[in-house]
Amino acid sequence: MNIEKIKNKDRKKIKKGIFLLPNLFTTGNLFAGCFSIFCAIDGNYQASAIAIFVAVFLDGLDGKVARATNAVSDFGKDYDSLCDLVSFGIAPAIFYYSWASDNPYNLVTVRITWLISFFYIATTALRLARFNNHLQLKDENHFLGLPSPAAATLCAVIIWQCDLNFIDPILSHIFISMAMLSSSLLMVSNIQYNSFKDTRSLNRIPFSNTLLVPLILILIFLHPSLVLTIMSVTYLFSGPISLIRGLIIKKDKPLMQDPE
Repeated sequence: MNIEKIKNKDRKKIKKGIFLLPNLFTTGNLFAGCFSIFCAIDGNYQASAIAIFVAVFLDGLDGKVARATNAVSDFGKDYDSLCDLVSFGIAPAIFYYSWASDNPYNLVTVRITWLISFFYIATTALRLARFNNHLQLKDENHFLGLPSPAAATLCAVIIWQCDLNFIDPILSHIFISMAMLSSSLLMVSNIQYNSFKDTRSLNRIPFSNTLLVPLILILIFLHPSLVLTIMSVTYLFSGPISLIRGLIIKKDKPLMQDPE
């Protein structure tokens, strides 16, 4: 009887369906990720980078919409992770591989590019799996490891910068490969990154700070690749810098407590 009751409850849950609004944003995230992949394969790298940025924007909205409308569900969480793997794991990796394949230098370089692409996808999958596993235990104000949208933004914008500015192909390949590897390692690291979800600090801010939002948007529209590169690199280094700063403060505390 107990088994039948459990089955009936599961059937009722399935009949209720899924929340439409947040999952629409998640589907838009998936669409942007797939569009980025197709553009990268066709050699349209600017459109591929912009599609990843759109996916990041939509990914930020789906969670906020779900919480605002009380539409959080296990289905939405799993669906969001699968879409994130496509948009922030597979799409940047194919973007990088397609861009590098247009300027192959030798067979060894092509093999290294393939391995870096696979490593990036694997670490993104591990990052998302760990995020879901620690979802109930996570610190709301910090992410454990570099978030996959931030890693995808960094990799996409650096490739876009190199393609726009016609930087030397060999230097570009080395620089972008280092960005891919560092992003991959930071995603599975234990370094904490600010999530900007501290509601106590976001509910009330100085009036003068409200000008920062339109100012940043104006700068992005004026020179999107440069501004997004600066923002991505700054966020990338913010985690290690905060870690080093915390270690220094911990070392100084015993000295301050013990005057001898």
